[in-house]
Amino acid sequence: MKKTTGLIILILIFVLQVKAQSLTENEIVGTWSVLQITVLTKLPDDQKKTIDRLKEAFLRSKFEFNADHTFIFDFELEKMKISNGYWKYNDWNKSFVIQDQKDKDTNNWKLMEIYTLRNGHKIVFQLHDIFVELVMNKDF
Repeated sequence: MKKTTGLIILILIFVLQVKAQSLTENEIVGTWSVLQITVLTKLPDDQKKTIDRLKEAFLRSKFEFNADHTFIFDFELEKMKISNGYWKYNDWNKSFVIQDQKDKDTNNWKLMEIYTLRNGHKIVFQLHDIFVELVMNKDF
């Protein structure tokens, strides 16, 4: 019984910390640039050149969260660029779900899901789908 109670308390503390560290809907609005990128998975050496190009592209990218929930991901690799996106806040897991405008009223399809963290003075976007973590700067 004590172990179960202790485990529940630890889970609640973790959930409260994650909630406190996540950005709110109002805080996400603006244009964000990438200061640093970390790949969260081990990749084969033969993919190093591709990953380096991807990192460089992320460092030149912009994430634009508008107050009307429109979203633009300005990225030099055309197939990853999002020019007509829509963002919404997922209160259940404290993430920002990016969809195409045509899918905005559904939960059927997402282009990207961004988990945000406040780590001291740093703001971090975690993109679990592609195993990267981005240290961000809010431009305006």
